[in-house]
Amino acid sequence: MPTHTIAKNLQRLVDAKADIASAITAKGGTVNTGDGFEAFPADIATIPSGEKNIQLPVPKSILNFPKFSNNWSPKTWTGRTLFYGNRIWTDGTDIYYNGIDLPQNVLDKATSTWSRKTWTGLELFTANNVWTDGTNIYCSQNREQYVLDKATSTWSRKTWTGLTSFLGTYIWTDGTDIYYSNSSDQYVLDKATSTWSVKTWTGFTPTDVENIWTDGTDIYYSYSYSPTGSNVQYVLDKATSTWLVKTWYNAAPLGSRIWTDGTDIYYSNSSDQYVLDKATSTWSVKTWTGLTSFYGEHIWTDGTDIYYSSYNVQYVLNKLPAVIPTTRCAPGYIG
Repeated sequence: MPTHTIAKNLQRLVDAKADIASAITAKGGTVNTGDGFEAFPADIATIPSGEKNIQLPVPKSILNFPKFSNNWSPKTWTGRTLFYGNRIWTDGTDIYYNGIDLPQNVLDKATSTWSRKTWTGLELFTANNVWTDGTNIYCSQNREQYVLDKATSTWSRKTWTGLTSFLGTYIWTDGTDIYYSNSSDQYVLDKATSTWSVKTWTGFTPTDVENIWTDGTDIYYSYSYSPTGSNVQYVLDKATSTWLVKTWYNAAPLGSRIWTDGTDIYYSNSSDQYVLDKATSTWSVKTWTGLTSFYGEHIWTDGTDIYYSSYNVQYVLNKLPAVIPTTRCAPGYIG
């Protein structure tokens, strides 16, 4: 550590920048070259004597990292104004709406406008049957099996082995493998050969895969239905393909109604609103404003904002104001 007071303060800022970078990475952000973390000399003590007025660059990673508030505001769309969030999907670039009706739409994010989308090879399909293996995008509607050429918006016939007629709505991933789970039909995909092989689970066999979810670390199955007292909660041990009984505190969630803002995990089931403390497996009551009673399955994102869409009920979750760190060091002398 340098011996002079100003130099010591500058060194502390260098150390603090490293801590900020680590925090951004831990929250899922990315620290890139040019963000300002490399702006200081390696050894602050080498700065020549004399008056210095140093302006530190504000890291872009801090400015771009989204932080959402507790407040929902009404959202106005153009082109298509009545729709459901669980009928929206993405090819990794654009956002599409595919319901059970025509026309199909693509979103212009800049203007919040939904325009008609024309596909080739496959015209009518629903978003819940579109899925990805991490490389390609497929649509699986029983005997109709297609793969998408994004560049031309063309759906071409896809041939599978082992399992040839199935619905995409029953496909899910543990982050490594792709599975098909529909009642007694349990399969795992070999991506290299497009082959589905029978999959055996221990402890529990998942069926309604919309209730499988992740907190970013583990995979869970959560089903609860108050009128019948049903409460089925499991966590997956990926290494052994074993489902283990999971205990939650304060709430028995339904997996299809769990969602994330990129930081926290929420359970939204009408007026029942909770936020998860991952460390203690505890659900605590969550208070929203603007929109207080809603369902998690209708929440979606365009990669920037978070929306709630349930036909004529359209909202956007407001962001917190950007907090710009103080970066100017007052004039002083080193030496």
